[in-house]
Amino acid sequence: MPLLGASASRGLVQKAESLRYFSRSGITFAYPGSWYLTTRRLSNGVEPVYRFAVGNFRFHRTPRDVGPCLQGIAKQRTSTGVLAFIREAVGTDARRAHAGPRPKTFRLPAPTEQAACLGPGSRQFTFRQSGRVFYLWLSVAPKASRAARTELRRLLDSMKITKGGVRA
Repeated sequence: MPLLGASASRGLVQKAESLRYFSRSGITFAYPGSWYLTTRRLSNGVEPVYRFAVGNFRFHRTPRDVGPCLQGIAKQRTSTGVLAFIREAVGTDARRAHAGPRPKTFRLPAPTEQAACLGPGSRQFTFRQSGRVFYLWLSVAPKASRAARTELRRLLDSMKITKGGVRA
């Protein structure tokens, strides 16, 4: 195995140091340290329960974010922005949800897809994992860089979900 030069190994260390780790309600993942994360609700919607939102731009809830429609958040997305947020169905909503198993990988949205009023480049996944039901929304601005897309894929690939999440 070839040895890394000092500058190459420093680059690897810096990259590893720039990651942050989220762990709450039985959900864990790694995300870039420069990204923004919140566990606050993004709208007045109570159920499904918001678990997290993370993106490469600053965002916050506005009066235009009502129920499942996040028009205010969509207006905040930059021309190169990416955003992921997840809500968990609990109680009756979880029992009625038509959700298949979690996909092996989540396909990033095409520029023409639109979900949750997030604008072009957004889509939703409904899936079941560890006996729980989730709605995952992804929003990728059409001009998002390859690096931002790769970071979002890594975040999604690193996401682990266990049974013991908090129920509300």
